[in-house]
Amino acid sequence: MVVSPIPTPPRFSLRMLGLVPLWLVSIAILVEGFPRPPVSGEVANAAFSGAILLSAFALWKRWMSIALVLFSFFPLYLMFVFDEVSTAYKTPFILACAVLLTVGAVVALRLSSRPVLAGLSLIVALTLVVLLAGHATAGFWRMTDALGYHECFPDAPGCAPLPAQATPWWVLFFTPAD
Repeated sequence: MVVSPIPTPPRFSLRMLGLVPLWLVSIAILVEGFPRPPVSGEVANAAFSGAILLSAFALWKRWMSIALVLFSFFPLYLMFVFDEVSTAYKTPFILACAVLLTVGAVVALRLSSRPVLAGLSLIVALTLVVLLAGHATAGFWRMTDALGYHECFPDAPGCAPLPAQATPWWVLFFTPAD
């Protein structure tokens, strides 16, 4: 009986594995917030540790570049941008940013034979995420101010929860400022 070897996946699919750390870091930063975040401390620690280990392994196997590893850990910046934002808004904001970063990374991987264009796609994705994250945060604070939250964070202990008529997250994320 002849056992056939396991086929080697195409190079591009192995390089797509490099997107997993970006999502693991994005999941890990969901741990902080109020009301109770969707991710426990254990899951966040496991996700962050997995991102580090997978990045190191992918670098060693040359499935990821150093630029893509650094890019994958960019969601850590979002933890500070969305600090004190209600989890009801922070979670979708972070996940939407992760989707945009993923698109930039996929474009960069597709353009890997043209390093300048690949790097440019990463820079464009980072710039877009920074601008949209800042815009979303500013929109959240304008909304809370309009709802009458002063010196109190919505959904925080001792503060009233956000009302049902609060602006949906996608409106704050994608619409121009007033």
